[in-house]
Amino acid sequence: MRARIGAAILAASLAFSASAGSAAELVSGLKPAAPQPAAADLKPGLAVTYYFHKFDNTREIPDWAKYRDGVRGEPILILDYFVGDGEVLTSGRNDYVGADIRGYLNFPVAGTYTIAMRSNDGVDLNIGGVRVVYDPDVHSDRFSDLVPVEIAAPGWYPLRLLYFEKQVTSTVELYWLKPGGSGQLDFVPEEAFAHIPGEVPQN
Repeated sequence: MRARIGAAILAASLAFSASAGSAAELVSGLKPAAPQPAAADLKPGLAVTYYFHKFDNTREIPDWAKYRDGVRGEPILILDYFVGDGEVLTSGRNDYVGADIRGYLNFPVAGTYTIAMRSNDGVDLNIGGVRVVYDPDVHSDRFSDLVPVEIAAPGWYPLRLLYFEKQVTSTVELYWLKPGGSGQLDFVPEEAFAHIPGEVPQN
């Protein structure tokens, strides 16, 4: 079951992150998909492959995948999972889950976005061939730095997220603030995610 963190808690947590000096340096050089995927080919959400093992770091997931076939899961429509000790994403499991999540993220306008993640356990987020968020090890719920990301051109960008949950509780949430926006970050909305069935986007 998915549950969203309260607005007051989110605002307080991100405000603390900013006041603690944890805003990251500007991330640039993200490359849009070339060519851009055709609208008729895109399906909602992100494709996901699961690996069931006791991971301690996101870098172990690709290594494990070299020797074990993964299990394709139902697409992940939005990264807003804050589920306590319930099912991890769409895996059907509660513990010892690794996920290789791929697809496209649509940036509707050019400019500087602020991106952050909340996770439990590790995450490694790459967009347009550039690492944006990296918090790869075992940890309780926590927010990443606030990451300013320069988007030179609007459009679809390849996305890859490695994520794992070791045991007990799981969280994986992706937030953004669009260029020129004010106020708190919000979940990246469902319409910003898409995938092409059977495709493995390069990232």
